[in-house]
Amino acid sequence: MFRVKNWLWVGFVLLSGTGFAQDDVKTTLRKERAQILNEVNEIQRAYNSTKTVSREAMVQLTTLNRKIEGQERFVVSMSRQPGFFNLEEVQDNNREIGRIKKSIETLRDHYYHPETNTPPVAKAPEQEPAPEPVPQRQYPVLPPQHHTIYPASNAALTGDFGLYRGQIPYPLDKGTITQGFGRFKIEGAGPDIVGDNPGCTFSAPVNTPVKAVFEGDVISVSKLSGLFYVVIRHGRYVTAYSNLASSSVVKGSKVKAGQVIGSVGRDEETGYGKLDFILMLDDKNLDPKAWFLPIPQQ
Repeated sequence: MFRVKNWLWVGFVLLSGTGFAQDDVKTTLRKERAQILNEVNEIQRAYNSTKTVSREAMVQLTTLNRKIEGQERFVVSMSRQPGFFNLEEVQDNNREIGRIKKSIETLRDHYYHPETNTPPVAKAPEQEPAPEPVPQRQYPVLPPQHHTIYPASNAALTGDFGLYRGQIPYPLDKGTITQGFGRFKIEGAGPDIVGDNPGCTFSAPVNTPVKAVFEGDVISVSKLSGLFYVVIRHGRYVTAYSNLASSSVVKGSKVKAGQVIGSVGRDEETGYGKLDFILMLDDKNLDPKAWFLPIPQQ
């Protein structure tokens, strides 16, 4: 009897520890989100005073945007885990993340559309004032893209995703890998300003078809700021496709390898088309490069 009580006590302690760990993660998320919001508010106050967003502030906004997008991906991922987030917590997280992303987007728009001190044109008597022209977004001038044609897979691509390492096709027929997996230095920033890419970033013409890399079930289709985010489960593996201009699948649908699931959306920093591709195993991010087909040497 004494031994049984001991085991019951150990079980209670373990369950309590799990609950405390979950509370710690949620507290960390809230603290990080509050810090991000404080930094965004500081940039907003500086803009209210100077009516400009500096290059340094733009670099900081890019870093903050990556952090809040990382939180967004984490919430989406953990909301699929039983007992971690309840529905109300998911909705609260999504609302706060959405507000922060909207504030960042607005400030970045001000960087592209700086206000001028040009005096208003006096209107002629008895004439309707001419409508003010809508400011056009000005993108940086970048060198032309020389896109690689990716090899096609001859494998059946069915069953266990884990058996096809090095045989998975690319989500695009043609494109350029502009940012690989892992940490990277943000160009134009200080030596300590780095980002962390959870997957692989492609550049391709806007509206280029995006294809599923393996058969699976669509478990999520979300839309934020006019762009789509599609998540497909392949057993224990999950692939995610973000920055889509359109989505041709819905939650719950089944897809085959090579099936078009959407199209490439525009990158608001460069004006080029961009696709972010993420590969996960049991919610752990993997380097997609090790799974893609090798590109033949030119």
